[in-house]
Amino acid sequence: MSFDNGLVNDNKLLQYVVKQAKTKEEMSGIMDVIWKANYDPYDPVTQLFFPILGPTTADRESAITESKERFWSSHLSDPSSHWFYVEDLITGRPVGCAQWQLFKTNPFRDGSPKLEAPWWPEKEHREFCELILNQIFKARGSWMRRPHLALNWMAVLPGHRRRGVGRMLMKWGVETADKLGIESWMEGSSLGKILYEKCGYRVLFKLTYDVAKREMTDQWRKITHELTPPPFHLMWRPANGAWEDARMPWELGSIIA
Repeated sequence: MSFDNGLVNDNKLLQYVVKQAKTKEEMSGIMDVIWKANYDPYDPVTQLFFPILGPTTADRESAITESKERFWSSHLSDPSSHWFYVEDLITGRPVGCAQWQLFKTNPFRDGSPKLEAPWWPEKEHREFCELILNQIFKARGSWMRRPHLALNWMAVLPGHRRRGVGRMLMKWGVETADKLGIESWMEGSSLGKILYEKCGYRVLFKLTYDVAKREMTDQWRKITHELTPPPFHLMWRPANGAWEDARMPWELGSIIA
């Protein structure tokens, strides 16, 4: 799939094309974008999903390799997963990426899943990561019990931001949702919030985290200081972007199909 190449910005013709990832090689390029984009500026979410378990360059390379294998395996096993990337036609390299999940039936028939983080060793880092992930995901699992689209990942390389790359990645989701007449959802960062609002999403709540526990070790305090992410914006777009008289997602009930 490809569309929307040929954007003009700053009096330069920027040639981009959107492609849907089909191969492990394409997913490898997508993960390179995610790693680079989330370190400029640095986002603590990066360490939650992609821990570097040592101080050396080899440790970092090992983490990158593990993440590529994990994300590719997850994509293959998830029929709802659709990964897209924007390729710079001048360099032939990916410069942005997004994952959309398309659910044509209720994905939470058995209730909200308990998310786990097996990529962390079984210690307090894993406990903390799972605590954060389940808090982020709770609203989605509680309110999105109908057919919907969900944006899971969005990343654009620093040198290609504010050039229309993000909007190109949003286009498939918005157009697909409108074609199917379904709502859509995301946990949006502050960096992407303005783009998502331009695409018809609105913030329902701003999510902060409860990371306290009864017996906090010094290690736990260190982890919370280093790895607690910035607040997320829980964002929603009603079917066909029809906000006038729209009922909120928690008012719409469930479809058990």
